[in-house]
Amino acid sequence: MSGSAQQQLAWRYGVCPLESPSDRFGSFSELVSLWRARRPAGAVLPPRAGLDFYDLTGWLGRIFIAEVTCAPFSLRYRLWGTELTAWWGVDYTGRTLGDQARNPDLWRLVEFSYFEEMARAPFIGVAAGRLDQHDRPDIKVMSVDLPLGEPGGRLTHVLCAHALISLDAEPETLIPDLPVVRWV
Repeated sequence: MSGSAQQQLAWRYGVCPLESPSDRFGSFSELVSLWRARRPAGAVLPPRAGLDFYDLTGWLGRIFIAEVTCAPFSLRYRLWGTELTAWWGVDYTGRTLGDQARNPDLWRLVEFSYFEEMARAPFIGVAAGRLDQHDRPDIKVMSVDLPLGEPGGRLTHVLCAHALISLDAEPETLIPDLPVVRWV
């Protein structure tokens, strides 16, 4: 990931092992437990079909589900929550990653590399940043990004749950036990 592009975007992206204990994700712990419980025996990832709308009622409005395609790599939002729409100022449902950002190329450069890495070797992701690329610099969010896919581990979708955080907060200060092994 380009360091200068990431600095311009001012978002941070963390990598956590798939087997990280659910209780290490703070307010996202129950969702991580649900995600893990939907993984069939022997599968690397739970399938998209394994999630039921009613499973997510505590997160509705604050989640997105993105479909991942490869060759060429792309992320298309199939569901974009109503609270996310209010925070970002745009409904990304049916749209591709960053196409409504002030600088879509910058957004794609940084966030694409994060999700491409998730596609190559799945992990639980953590992201945090301000929404200034959407002219919302007074809003900062944190997300936990959960890969969904085929039994062999091929990534097909990503379920991301978001929470508003204070402008000076960082993921590791909000959740000191966060199992991030590296920031990308």
